[in-house]
Amino acid sequence: MKINFKKLGKREKILTIGVGCVLLFFIVEHFVLTPFFVKMENLTIQINADEDKLKRARYVSSQKEYIAEAYNKIKPYVEVGQSGETGLPFIMKKIEEMAKSDGVNLETMKPEAAESKDTEQYKIKKLTLSTTGSVDNIINFLYGIENCAYPLRVVKMDFKVKNRENNLMIANFDLFFVYFS
Repeated sequence: MKINFKKLGKREKILTIGVGCVLLFFIVEHFVLTPFFVKMENLTIQINADEDKLKRARYVSSQKEYIAEAYNKIKPYVEVGQSGETGLPFIMKKIEEMAKSDGVNLETMKPEAAESKDTEQYKIKKLTLSTTGSVDNIINFLYGIENCAYPLRVVKMDFKVKNRENNLMIANFDLFFVYFS
């Protein structure tokens, strides 16, 4: 079917041109404009999401020192807590280092399995320490143990004078080491 455009009347020509324009507009809108606007909307959404990610990353980056400081405060608990019962040698090594830095001679240090207290959330092991040193050094060592970041608590102390002239004494401590199961 071939339409001779010259033979059509004025009204049919206007109607044909109108239908052609509507059809052309529909094709352009459906295949060109709509995909373009959908793509622009998707890009805008993606840009906003990336901007939000960047803002969060900048915020975390600005809080890096605070996060590192907070982590350093709980680091001893994390180190011991991750290792569980194998954290006892780690704690014993830390106690040896503290004794050495305070000038205290650590005679004996032994864990006692019979005095352990266990619950579902945590376990407690008892350590017995025997030390010798000057009064000031032993007091500094005791203060260091009580105020260290590790989960140690002194529950029993026994002091004996070893040599009055040299200001030496023997100190025995019972410590509780707490770790999470």
